Order: sequence, then structure tokens, then C-alpha cells
Amino acid sequence: MRIVTIALLVGLTASPSWAQTPSRDWRPSDRTVIGDFTRITAVAAALERVYVTSPTALLIWHPQFRTWDGPYTPPEGMSLAGVFGGLVDPLDQSLWLVRANGWLHFQPELQIWDQGLISGSVVSLAFDESDPVSGVYVRTRAGWQQVPRGGTMATPSRPPARPRTQVSIDEVLRQSPTLQTNAAQILMDSRLRQARYTAAARSFDNLGWYVGTSGVGLLYLPDGAALPDRLSFGLPSLYTGAVASWPGGVWVGTDRTSLADATLTYVDSELREFRTVQGPPASGTPFTRILDLGGEGAAVWAATDRGVARVNPKEGRIEIVDETRGLPDARVFDLSTRQGRVTVGTAHGIARVGERLEVERIAPRFVEPAYAVYPEGDSVWVGTSRGVLLAVPDQPDLLRPSGMGSAGFDQPVLALVAMADTLVGLGRDQLLWRNPGGAWTLGTPLSAVLGRLHRFVADGAGLWVAGDRGVGYARLNGPALLVLREGDLPAPPRDLAVDQTYLWVATDAGLVRFRLDAIRP
Repeated sequence: MRIVTIALLVGLTASPSWAQTPSRDWRPSDRTVIGDFTRITAVAAALERVYVTSPTALLIWHPQFRTWDGPYTPPEGMSLAGVFGGLVDPLDQSLWLVRANGWLHFQPELQIWDQGLISGSVVSLAFDESDPVSGVYVRTRAGWQQVPRGGTMATPSRPPARPRTQVSIDEVLRQSPTLQTNAAQILMDSRLRQARYTAAARSFDNLGWYVGTSGVGLLYLPDGAALPDRLSFGLPSLYTGAVASWPGGVWVGTDRTSLADATLTYVDSELREFRTVQGPPASGTPFTRILDLGGEGAAVWAATDRGVARVNPKEGRIEIVDETRGLPDARVFDLSTRQGRVTVGTAHGIARVGERLEVERIAPRFVEPAYAVYPEGDSVWVGTSRGVLLAVPDQPDLLRPSGMGSAGFDQPVLALVAMADTLVGLGRDQLLWRNPGGAWTLGTPLSAVLGRLHRFVADGAGLWVAGDRGVGYARLNGPALLVLREGDLPAPPRDLAVDQTYLWVATDAGLVRFRLDAIRP
């Protein structure tokens, strides 16, 4: 992102994050942080775009094409927290925002942000339609101030002669009483709680209203309509625990928080569609955490803290398999949907789940945690605290594979993946793999660069590996190349998925999409 020098800094801290300074300047198309946009703080409509802000980022909606641009986040030293109003500049269609003690300005074509302080408590902002070149006017409780075009200092000013100001919610409710009449239905969130209207702007074509809310995102109400359309973007929660590739996009699992249930959300690769499965309104989803995701046929399968869940995305139906149906433990750590079967690793053993949700125990004497499972024919490779073990038909316990000659293989293995005909495991510090001939190899330690390892995904001739310090790319028996570190990621990575164009990283501060040709070593 290109940023001009800020002439006046406002002593506001940036939103809490893992680190404040990225390792490089990112274009939004190369790095996109997808977070929670259910809470809207400002809305402003221009000729071909609608600006929408949340406490952490800014979005641009293009009504003609029904597509989104962004999110855009201010650079270090700036913050959207506290923003409560916005107007479009009549000359260049850029965006001006106000908060209690200052203003921000965003020029999307150049992706330039700047800001300034205002003395006194800010009430609103305006442009003078009789003199739009003069700059933006900011009204405070002590009177009007003006920020001249191209300047940063606000000075006391006369009121604008023909003010064009941000619209108030009260004015919108007077002009469109259906928003008030049907508020109980319009503003109900997934937990049957009432949100509230926060900001609004008249559409540029004068055919409806864009309305922001404090819990159900952005709405568009055409004139004469009884109910508005929801223009959804983002996730119901920032806490993304799992992500998995799917045709045209990814499925993302978010954890339960004080404000949102655990959910599954489909995210289109080009961010055109966001579709969330939330469970019944009265009860929500029957789990609080999602640790892994996979697909089998038309269903999405989720490893959760309350069992393995089969989700029908079209109908929104969620079915749970837990101990009552024969699962070894309701705490499911990993699942695999290879070969038309669903295999799961739990806190006390492994099992298969059939099409009718029947459970078949595998190696029933094995009652230790199974961190990873990888079916291969009639056998199942299992990542355990004692390394990689193997379940074979008609054997009641897991077996130690041949070809592991050193004590170094006796370490926790947290994930398993295949690269062509090579099975690869992920330890806390290094990779280990089984060659087609059956011999096992310990790889170069990676934790010195990436921190303690916990997730990986294959991509071409190598793997993207997530650790406590970031995400790197590694080839078998090669060093880790740290590509994404603190600042590039808003929080430590929790899960990874890859497709032909993007690497997706789930974190506790949102889902991050990276264009592969911008990050490959």
C-alpha cells in the first residue's frame, strides 16, 4: 500500500494486533484481511461506489456490479476506532471520516490515508455546495472549523453557506418508516438479539437507502420495499480456527465468542459471496470450536469440540456424531474425507463415520489422542504423541511402522499430508516423511525460524508451514523460508488452505488471503 507522509499524527493507538509493522507494503489484491463487518460505523455513497467502515477496516461496495473492494486498513498510527460519520468529496469522490477528536481522509485510487486533530468535540462534517473547492467543514460543540483542501490543520471558520451534511438515522426513519415498523425483524441477529441502526446514506441514484447496523452489517432498502436486502461481507467472528478449500472458494470455521456463535462460512475466492451456516436461531450451533474442516460430496464435515458435524450448506442442517453414537470421544482433533470415507481422530482414539452417520471404531485398544489421520487403502496413518503409527485391518491396536530407525521419530506428530506418493508428517520442530520404498526420514529443523510448528498444507513441490512466529515455505529436507511474519499476519496462524491462486491463513484476528504469486519464494 502506498502511503503519503502524515503531516499531523493524532496520538491514537492502532487496533490491537500481533504486530504493528508489516514486513512489506502490500497491495490489497495481494493481501486481504477478512474480518467481522457486522458492526458498521459509517456509510457514504458516491457515483459508482458506497464506502462502509467498521471499527477496524474500510470496504467499498460497487452497486452496478454487486462486488466489493477492500478491505482497506489504515497504516500504523491511524485507527478507524471511534469513527461515526462520513461524506464523499464532491470533487474527487474520495472519503472523509470524523471521530470525536479528528478526521481521516482516504483516496482509494492512490490508496492514500491522512488524518488530523480537531480541537473541541466533533459533532458532524459537511461540504459547502456553493464552494466545494474550499475543503471540508467540521462542526464541533464550540462551532465550525475548516480543513482546507490539501491541508492538514483545521482552523475556526464560518458555517458553510449551503451545507451538505451526513444524514442522521432519525431522518432516515422519518423518510422510510418501514425501518422502524419492521425493526424487530430487520435487526435480529443470529442469537435473537436486537441490533441497532448506526449510519445511513442515500443512494446516488436516489432510489433507496444504505443503512449500517451494530450487529447485522450493511443493509440496502429500496424505496417502497418493506424489508431491506443484506449486503453481507466477512465473517461473524474474528476467531477463525479452521479453513478448507472448496470449489470456487473456501469454508471457514469460526469459534464461539460473547457476541457470536461458532459458525461455518463459505467465502468466495474473489470475495463476491459470503454464506454462513449458523444453526437454529433458538440454539445456534451445537459446538464452540472448529478445529478442522473437510468436504465429502455436497456436505461439509467439521471436527469440533462436541463431536464431528456433518453440515448441509444448502439447507443449513447440522448433524452431530458424538459418544452417544459410538465416537471414542466428542473432542475431535482432525478429520479426513479421502477415498469417499470420513475418518476422524479424537482425544481417545480413531473411527470412521458412514453415510448414515454410523460409527466404526478403528484399532479399538488405542485410546490415546489422535492428532492427525490419513487413510491409505484399508489402513490409516495416525499422528500421535509417540510419532506416526499405523492402523491396519483386524488389528486391535496401532502398530509402529517399519523403517523408523532412530529415536527422533518418537515425537508428537500433529498433521499428515501426501505429496505425490510421499507421506509427510509435521512434528513440533521439523518435518518427517515416508519415501515410496518405506524408509522414513527426519527433515531439517524449522522451528528456529517459524517457532513451534502446528499446521501445514502441500503446495507444488513444497509445503506452507505455520508456526508460532509466522508462515514459511519449505521443501523436504530444506530450510524454512519465512515469508509471512508478524505484521503480515494480524495474529498467529491457526490453519492453512491453498488453491491455484491463493494461500488462506486462519488467525484469531480474521482470515487472510494471500495471492500466491506475490508470496512464493
